[in-house]
Formats: sequence, structure tokens, C-alpha cells
Amino acid sequence: MDRLRRAAMKQALGEQPTEDLPMMAALALADGLESPSLVELAGLSRRDPPADIRDLFAQALAELGHPLPGVEEAWRERMLDAAQAMLSGSLSHYEASEEIYWCACHLDGTAMSTDLVLLFMGLWSNWEDWPDERPIIEQDMRVVAADLLRSHGEQVLE
Repeated sequence: MDRLRRAAMKQALGEQPTEDLPMMAALALADGLESPSLVELAGLSRRDPPADIRDLFAQALAELGHPLPGVEEAWRERMLDAAQAMLSGSLSHYEASEEIYWCACHLDGTAMSTDLVLLFMGLWSNWEDWPDERPIIEQDMRVVAADLLRSHGEQVLE
């Protein structure tokens, strides 16, 4: 489901090539997921009408219990994925902080999103400007990423 979830997030942000969705559906079926629309989507070609592909993708996600996210939700999910990736080590502290900053810039201008932008912009900037302090800055990045995840009800493994 993780592959389809990422594709749904990218779809909401206009970053997912529609023609790749039938192959993603086929891979999801191979992974053991199944729904009538997912099977139908996997049978489509890259050259089928994009509207048909998008509609079946949305329907398959709904059948699997994961409807397409809205734009705001997709940016938030992408931001949380970056925080999780930092803590797991699959993204560097610098890359994850840049991604969190970028995503927070796209969220509605709430006090929390503004604070996140300023916080991660500062950490990211300090990381560049103070190379001798990077271990301390990276620890601060980890603390803030963990706090971000907790504030959204996510489990944090430290």
C-alpha cells in the first residue's frame, strides 16, 4: 500500500505521471493488494485516456480504504514522511530538513506552519553556515522532527 499511498500523495500534488499508474496497480496486485478497480487499472495501458486512469486509480484507493488526499493533506503527509525518513536515516538531516521546510511553505498559513518554516529554515541555514557545529545542529533537527511527528499523533522510534 505504501507505493500506492505515495502515488496518491504525488497525484494530489500534480507530480505523479498518470501513465505510470497502471503499472503501479499491477505491482500492488503482485504485493497482495486487491480490489475490483485495482485489477481493472492494472489491465489498462499507458496509452489509455488519462482521465480513465485517474478515475480508476481514485476508485481503487477508495475501495482499499485510502481515498485520494487533498493538496493540504498531501503536503502534510510528505512533510511527515521526510521527518520519519530523517529519523530512520533514509534521508540525510540536511535533505529532510529542506523537504520539511519546503512542505511547510505550502501549508495553509497557520501559526504552526509558519513556525515550522522558520524553525527548519533556521536549522537548514545554520547547517550550511556552521560546518563545525553540524553534529549539534543535526541533533536539534532530530529533536524537532520527532516533535513534529508526535504533534501529528505519529509514533516516534528513537
